[in-house]
Amino acid sequence: MLSRKREVELSELAESIANYYFPTGSIEPSAIAEKKGITYTYGNYGNSFDGLIEQENGHFHIFINTINYSAAHVRSRFTFGHELGHYFIDEHRRALLCGRTPSHPSKIDFSSKNLVELEADYFASSLLLPESRIKQDCLKKPFTFKLVEHLSEKYKTSITATLLKLMTIDKHPIMLVCSENERIKWFKHSHDFPFKWLKKPIGIVPKNTLAGAYFATKEKFNEELPITANDWFEYVPGWQIDRPFFEKCIYSDRHNFVLSIIWEK
Repeated sequence: MLSRKREVELSELAESIANYYFPTGSIEPSAIAEKKGITYTYGNYGNSFDGLIEQENGHFHIFINTINYSAAHVRSRFTFGHELGHYFIDEHRRALLCGRTPSHPSKIDFSSKNLVELEADYFASSLLLPESRIKQDCLKKPFTFKLVEHLSEKYKTSITATLLKLMTIDKHPIMLVCSENERIKWFKHSHDFPFKWLKKPIGIVPKNTLAGAYFATKEKFNEELPITANDWFEYVPGWQIDRPFFEKCIYSDRHNFVLSIIWEK
């Protein structure tokens, strides 16, 4: 998890770039690359990477893998923003220029614990979802999944990328839990989320949750439903066991996957 200080630095860097090239409307990463003289290629590169940035003699080139997604897909846009992060973040660019990182392949699944990849992910979400614009869009609006969907459509970003940005603007404490085949792949939360530990056994989706119901019976819930702190979290004080939260799930039958969005009432 990035420090709050580093999140602010990367957010300000990304937003300054977004505002310079696209002061209004959605941000187009490929156009930013063109204006910086960065060449790029969309293509089928198998399953080896989602995005890759290389440099030779000071010239940078970005590869975006479109084996599973079109160039206009939200996933490809985020991948492009991620690779631009490796260029615009000074430490990343210097590593490429001096040869410490001759090429930089990236897989975008939000599960990486590599600091460089976390920073590029955060840069991408901040580039595509500039903080001051998001705050204006959220002004005086309660946090709901409909708000997330609206922002996702407006800025041409995935639900996950939109939530990752919302986590850091002090809109509302949020936790995301990504599960596959009954096991938790990763989880992330805003700095002010009240609980930080998921229930034991570690890495297993708790049964008394919407995600747990899906893995047990394939039952899906389209709406956001009430749960309590004790359903998802460990080390909950006795007087807070029934503290109310909402859970909303996004499902993928193909991958036996659930993304749980958890927030307090």
